[in-house]
Amino acid sequence: MYNMLKRLGIYIAATALLCGSTACNESDDNYEVSIDYSSTQVTAFSLRSDSKVLNNLDSIYFSIDLVNGRIFNADSLPYGTRTDRLLVDLTTDGCSTVEIHFPRDGKNDSIVDYLTNKNDSIDFSRGPVRLHLVSYDKIASRDYYIKVNVHTTVSDSLLWDLRNPATLPSSLTDIKEQRTVEFNRKLYTLTTDGTANACMSIADNPAATPVRTPFSFPFTPDVNSMTATTVSLYILDISGELYSSDNGTTWNSCGTTWKSITAPYGETLVGIAEINGKLTHVTYPYGATSDVNAEFPITGNSSAIYYATEWGTQPQIITLGGLKADGTPTPTAWAYDGNRWACIATKTPMKASGIAVFPYYCCRTDTNTWVASTRSVLVAMGGQESATKMQDTVYISYDLGFNWAKASVTMQLPKELPSLQGAQVFVNNEEKHSRAVRPITEWDTPYIYMYGGRTANGELMPRIYRGVINRLQFKPLQ
Repeated sequence: MYNMLKRLGIYIAATALLCGSTACNESDDNYEVSIDYSSTQVTAFSLRSDSKVLNNLDSIYFSIDLVNGRIFNADSLPYGTRTDRLLVDLTTDGCSTVEIHFPRDGKNDSIVDYLTNKNDSIDFSRGPVRLHLVSYDKIASRDYYIKVNVHTTVSDSLLWDLRNPATLPSSLTDIKEQRTVEFNRKLYTLTTDGTANACMSIADNPAATPVRTPFSFPFTPDVNSMTATTVSLYILDISGELYSSDNGTTWNSCGTTWKSITAPYGETLVGIAEINGKLTHVTYPYGATSDVNAEFPITGNSSAIYYATEWGTQPQIITLGGLKADGTPTPTAWAYDGNRWACIATKTPMKASGIAVFPYYCCRTDTNTWVASTRSVLVAMGGQESATKMQDTVYISYDLGFNWAKASVTMQLPKELPSLQGAQVFVNNEEKHSRAVRPITEWDTPYIYMYGGRTANGELMPRIYRGVINRLQFKPLQ
């Protein structure tokens, strides 16, 4: 009877293995079987401290899967961690045999008798290591497979797909100008060939197939000025006349002339006009508000970032960089609450126009527990500092634009990606799927899509580059 039970062991329910209790399995003959693996359980496993390998190595958490006989660290060790000479601490149910078998290239496996040689190092670099246990009474035995996972790439790096960039969506064969904005939860990409010939492409998100509609402007547009509020698209012509549209192809004059469009604020469009010889902040459809500060950007400021805080009475938008009235770039950041503009940063490390700013994440790993976490940040990249110099450093802000610092080296742009000014950036959460049955089968990954932009010589980059922090692609721990 015992041999029959042993052969049927692999079909026994998981709870029998986890709890070390009995389980039952009925056949057509209605007989009951039971098995007990409690005598060969691994009750604790960890790596021993070794600062030469990794700080706080002994704090790495290892899961013990008693059902499938697996021991592993779900959160992989940092890229480059050596695993060829590691000491382990493990506890069993008083087993009479505790052997660790690890593979060697071209040779038989090495075998460490853990009961007598606990200070022998184990090589985990050549694949899973087999742990062989025999119960105290020498009746039961079981093998576990131990794997020390290490990231194969730098997990916290910002990766860009440079091999397969998408092309800007357009029906035009020769694109000279481009601008993409979000309107009604869709992306509107306007392209022209430098004349009145234009195309408006509309997509549900950056990864979706766009619908392209060719048309002709009845005026000469300032393509870079196209902006969207929650109720309408807006654009200036080259003389400053403001136009609106609800579909991107039919445009109507608003009956007002502006110097530039600064940002959208909910249903309101915010810009700058020259009134009685003074540069004045204006809104549409409401009118003039206040004089423009000498440090405020007239053109070339970043797209606005919208946010609300618990301590603020009104939602705010912030914008960064741009060109002042005298044509020089400003290193300032400005915030608007629906009533007035306020300078929130006077000396950011960026002094450029056409900076791309967007909300994203950075990853941090606690070197005490080696648990990784993500933190919301604002990311700024690109921009033009002068006629011959581009801004090629990525900066981040942890406090909504008040302070900025150079991002870690792993978040800097690759040398193969040219420095751009005037690019538009959107973050799109995309589902990733797992082969696991439960409990996590899919999760969102925030991919960055960078549209267009111009190089130092003014050439339009007709590409859409996609990027993501590598760690955010990993399946969440479970």
